[in-house]
Amino acid sequence: MRPRASLRRLILLPAALLLVLYAFLIPQAGSADSAYKVPTRNPNFDRGSRVSGNFRNVQTADNTYMRVRERQVGGVWYLDMSWNGWQVFSEASRDKLLDIGIELEGYQQNLGDSWYVQFYNYDTGAWDTSWYLLGTLPTTPDGNLQVTVGDAARARTFVSSAGEFRLRFADSNTATGGTDGSRTDLYIDLLRASFVYDIQAPVSAMTAPLDLEQTNATAYVVRGTSSDPAPDSSGVALVEVSVDGGTVWNPTTPAAPGDYSTWSYNWSGIPAQGTYTIRSRARDNAGNQEVPGPGVRLIVDWTAPQVTGTVPGSGEINVNVGTVVSVTFLEANAMDTGTINASTFTLVDEEGTPVTGVISYDPATKTALFDPASDLFYGYVYTATATSGISDRAGNHLASDYAWSFKTADILSLSLSDTYNHDGTPGGGAVNFGSMNPNESPYIVGGGTPPYAVNLRVLSSTRWNLLVRAGSDLADNTAIPPLVIPIAQLQWMLTGGSTWTPFTLVDTEVFQPAPQRTPQPGGRDVTFDLRLDLDWEDEPGNYSSNITFILLEQP
Repeated sequence: MRPRASLRRLILLPAALLLVLYAFLIPQAGSADSAYKVPTRNPNFDRGSRVSGNFRNVQTADNTYMRVRERQVGGVWYLDMSWNGWQVFSEASRDKLLDIGIELEGYQQNLGDSWYVQFYNYDTGAWDTSWYLLGTLPTTPDGNLQVTVGDAARARTFVSSAGEFRLRFADSNTATGGTDGSRTDLYIDLLRASFVYDIQAPVSAMTAPLDLEQTNATAYVVRGTSSDPAPDSSGVALVEVSVDGGTVWNPTTPAAPGDYSTWSYNWSGIPAQGTYTIRSRARDNAGNQEVPGPGVRLIVDWTAPQVTGTVPGSGEINVNVGTVVSVTFLEANAMDTGTINASTFTLVDEEGTPVTGVISYDPATKTALFDPASDLFYGYVYTATATSGISDRAGNHLASDYAWSFKTADILSLSLSDTYNHDGTPGGGAVNFGSMNPNESPYIVGGGTPPYAVNLRVLSSTRWNLLVRAGSDLADNTAIPPLVIPIAQLQWMLTGGSTWTPFTLVDTEVFQPAPQRTPQPGGRDVTFDLRLDLDWEDEPGNYSSNITFILLEQP
C-alpha cells in the first residue's frame, strides 16, 4: 500500500503546480493594459549549465528553484544562457507595445556577479547590442531584480510580428567582459517578462463651443482638451476636428508641440449660416483612435432680429391705463434675454418722464413685456422704445432703435368728496344752514376757511369746466300754500375767491377760462362756499333745493 500512496503524491504535485501556474497567467478583469509572460521551456546554455530544477520552477515565487552554475573559461567564470521559448505575445498588435520589463527573483551563491539581460531584435535578425543591467541578488533568499527597456520603439523591435520573444541572460563577464574569478551558482525562483501595451483610445472634449451655442462670426476657434487614460498611456499624438458632423477631419494645433492637453482649431471661412455639428477625436502614439461622440451643435446666425409686433399698437388710442406693454421679435433662433432690460426697453410719458416697471421675456413667443409699476395716466401719450442694444444669442443687434407711441383712454370723472353744515359738522351729502334770523343775515358756510360747504373731486385728462345750477327756488313744500324764497338769495363762491355768484335755474360756468386737465394720479379738489341772504319779508320755514354740478369736457 505504501508505494501506491507515494505514487498518488507524485501525480498530485505537478497538477497542483499547473493549477497555480494557470491562475497566475490569466489576467484579472479590469487590470491594466499589460500581461506577464513566462518561459515555456528550459534555457539553452552557451556557457554554464543547469544543476537542478526546470523552467516550471521559475514561473511563480514559491521557493522552488532552478539552480544554474557558471562555467570556467580561461580562469574566469561565465554564465550565458538564452530563453528562447516564451508564451506568445497575443494581447494586442505589436504597434501597441509601450515597454518590456524583466523581473528576476532568487538568490546567488556569492556576491561576485551582477546580472544582465539582452533582447533579440527581430528587425535586425540578431541579438540587440544593448545589455540591460538587472543587478545583484542577495546570498540568502530572496531578492528581486527588475529592469525595463524604457523605449517603446526599441521594445517593439524585441517582439516579432507573430508575437515571438527571446531573452538572453548573462553575468557581467559575458555582458561587459568582466574578470570575476569565482564561481557563482544562481538560484532562480521567478523569471517573467512584463509586456506593457496601450490598447485604450485617448479621449477628447470640446470646451468651445458649448452645445447649441450661437455665434454671428464668420470664423470660429474650436477649443478643447484631450488625454490618454492611465495607467498605460502612450500619449496623445493627434487631435482632429470635424465641422461637418464627421465627414472631413482637420488637424488641430496643440498648446505646445506634442502637448494636446489643450488644443484649438481655427475654423475660418464659415460657408453659411445654419446649425453645424462639431466633433473631435484623438489618436495616441500607439495608434488607438477615439470613436468620436455625438459632438456639439454650433448655430451660426448672421440675421439680425426684427420687431414684428407691439402691444399696444403704434398710434393706438383709448388704451387701458393698466395695460402691459410688449414687443414681439422675429428671430430664427433665440434672443439674448440678458440684453432685454431697463436700459434697452423703455417707456416714457409725453412729458419725458420715465415709467418704472418690471421687464420680462417669454421665449415661447419671443416677446418682451413691460409691466408698469402702477397704472398709466389717463389721456397721456406714451412712447415705448426697444433699442438697438437688444440682440439675439448670436450677437446680432436690432438694426436701429424701434419706437412707437400710443395714447391711454381719456377720463372725465366728478365725485362729491364731502359737505359741511353751517355749524361745522359733516353734512353727509347736504348742507344745512340751521335756524336763521334775518337780523343775522347773511349766513355763510365755509367762508373761505375749512370746513368748506362742498368739496368736489375732479379727474379729467382733457380741458374741462364745471357748470352749476339750482333745481328750483328754495321752497318749503310742507306749508300750504308752499313758502318760496328766490334761489338767487343762495350764492356760491370758489373757496378763496372774492365774488359771490347767485344761483340760477340755468347752467353757469364756474371757471373763466376753463382749466386744463387735472394732475394725475388723484385729480383736483374744487371747493365751494355757500351764502344765504334773508329778507324780513321771508317767512320762517324749512326750505330746500337741489344743487347740480356738471363736469364737461371743453374743446
